[in-house]
Amino acid sequence: MKKALITTAIASGLFFTSQLTMAEEQNYVGLQYNMFTYSEDGLGDLEPEGVALVIGGELNDNFRLEGRLGSSTADDNVAGVALAIDNYIGFYVKGGMRFADMVFPYVVLGYSLVDLKSHDANYYDTESDLSYGVGADVNFGNFQVGLEWIMLQEKSAYELENLSLTAAWRF
Repeated sequence: MKKALITTAIASGLFFTSQLTMAEEQNYVGLQYNMFTYSEDGLGDLEPEGVALVIGGELNDNFRLEGRLGSSTADDNVAGVALAIDNYIGFYVKGGMRFADMVFPYVVLGYSLVDLKSHDANYYDTESDLSYGVGADVNFGNFQVGLEWIMLQEKSAYELENLSLTAAWRF
């Protein structure tokens, strides 16, 4: 509960700060569908699914700031091990170039904090790491869709990747 309150406070602060520093009608809020891939030696890939709230805005034509808060909607089981993403928090900078005032391909760099949870093994771990990836957003008036691949965590014991689809409303 305490983590949820802290997360909500951080996300709210990011949103309200972005209102003051970013250009008018260049902010966005949306939902993201996540397909995580957890890879560990000696264990098959686990692929839990999840959703996230996305809040962001443009600093200028080439850079965007974005915050995400999410969780698993479904866990995955391999060899008797079930894994879920209990909580997922991330703050990112997207750098790219707009084409035809509609498409924004980008590279993304940021920080992710992830709570991994296994119901079967009574395992719970919170890890954070530098995150990086690539993606593209397409604007249709005030509506925006995006597709992104990001390496959330690259630890010595495992890797956690995310392929996501985002739908957002620009204001």
